[in-house]
Amino acid sequence: MVYASLEMTMKFAWQIGILALLPTLCLAQIYPPPQGEVLLTISGNIDNRNSPDGFVLDRETLTSFEQVTIQTDNHVVASVYQYQGPRLSDLLSYVGAKGSELIVIAWDDYVANIPIEDVTNYPVILATHENGKVMTIDDKGPLFVVYPFSDNPELRFDLYYNRSVWQVREIKVE
Repeated sequence: MVYASLEMTMKFAWQIGILALLPTLCLAQIYPPPQGEVLLTISGNIDNRNSPDGFVLDRETLTSFEQVTIQTDNHVVASVYQYQGPRLSDLLSYVGAKGSELIVIAWDDYVANIPIEDVTNYPVILATHENGKVMTIDDKGPLFVVYPFSDNPELRFDLYYNRSVWQVREIKVE
């Protein structure tokens, strides 16, 4: 009789434990990996992942974010160009980034460190389009960190130009 009572108590404890976890399981979002070619990996100190490497995004996922347009010149082009893509701050929020610095890595292994303050203080975008055309790896793409230089003269220094990484392939959050 004591054994049966203990067994019932243990069974009840398991049921209570599972019920206690249900709200957490229901709130947890599942982030499926992209179906298309991976253009960007965000890794490091992030809460949300959809692959062992971190959070990987394809073009379709990137274009599902609000698309912001910046018209600016920069250290790469002399005239004013139009760039379009998601805000870097929106991407970081989506992956649950927790850190103070971004390490941005290009396909040619160029690396730039960007303080998180840059993307919270300015509408920095990860451009996917230049003058309405999809950016390719042959022309600064597929992704280009674009600061609003024309609207913010305080950004017109090599420090910020060097943070405008083109051919971006990975962002590590530290």
